[in-house]
Amino acid sequence: MRKYFYDFLLMLQILTRVPIKRSLPCEKKNFKNGANYFCFIGLLIGLSQFGLFVLLSKIIAINFAVIAIIIFEILISGAMHLDGFGDTCDGFFAFKGKDKIIEIMKDSRIGTFACIGIVLNLLIKYQGYSLLAVNLKSISIILIPMVSRFSMILLSYIGKAAKEEGSGNLFINTVTIKEVIVNIAFVLVIGSLFNSIFQTAILLIAAIVITILFNLLCNSKINGITGDTLGANNELVLLISLMILS
Repeated sequence: MRKYFYDFLLMLQILTRVPIKRSLPCEKKNFKNGANYFCFIGLLIGLSQFGLFVLLSKIIAINFAVIAIIIFEILISGAMHLDGFGDTCDGFFAFKGKDKIIEIMKDSRIGTFACIGIVLNLLIKYQGYSLLAVNLKSISIILIPMVSRFSMILLSYIGKAAKEEGSGNLFINTVTIKEVIVNIAFVLVIGSLFNSIFQTAILLIAAIVITILFNLLCNSKINGITGDTLGANNELVLLISLMILS
């Protein structure tokens, strides 16, 4: 039981900025087993966002409560997925060869396309969450982070590594169909508990389609996927999920 808890803590350490003051095993098997907890961590983030939204919406305008949960998601994730989204925008819109695109994505400096992409990303989130609140669908705030993190597991499974080394390779070509099934089953169970099984199924289908298409785009651009594109896929699924529910 302890090893499962340690694998969970390892994923919590990787996917969030929650301080884990413990030395954890970091073997390949730990990342593989830890992949089972992606959607659970998404649930924890979604519950935190939902709780924050409900609390703040009672004391401040809903629009400001929406801004608060967007800021919370950025802080709790360390903007990791948003950074990957921006890097992917910079690289993929550079219209260069594979090696040049990967070099651009590795550059810590932000480019024009990354700036545009991140601004649009935040605008869509603001509008999407605001519409969910107006339409009394704020419970969806809990579902979306789970579905978007499921998409990273799916992409890790169907994709191939574009680089020989990289943080993304901890999961790319490591995740198996077992981890995919565990995560999708977890999302469906939570969706049914919230009486949102139809809504959850629609989001999962959309996430699968988006992930497959994005994987094809990555193959055409850089002949595979990287840690940045995993984060970008998370963001794409999140944004399109907001559009669908809105």
